Amino acid sequence: MSDKNIKKEDLFNVIKNGHNWNSKKIEDELKILTTQVPFSISQNHSLRFDRNDKFHYIYDNDCYLFIFDGKIELRCDRDNVFSSYQTIEYPIKSKEDIKLVYDNFVSMTMEDEEEQ
Repeated sequence: MSDKNIKKEDLFNVIKNGHNWNSKKIEDELKILTTQVPFSISQNHSLRFDRNDKFHYIYDNDCYLFIFDGKIELRCDRDNVFSSYQTIEYPIKSKEDIKLVYDNFVSMTMEDEEEQ
């Protein structure tokens, strides 16, 4: 990112936190992404906040997408799927990273249960 294109608030976040993707900025980008996917995919998603408003998350089919400053964490609490009981943390450095994580989240929510 060149100095010419960086916003003052982003520069402050880079200096203070080592990244310019705060949770609000990530959330805003995710809201744009969820409006661009087919309704059938995003209809079960609901954005929620924890009790202390420290982080927020999207929930769907026992899968969670947690939004933090500088990163997104995916967690699957489902049985009998490839992603069962996995937690994966993704650092966010660009809009493309957010799209990749969201696509992974959608894939995780749509996994079919394995046959026993």
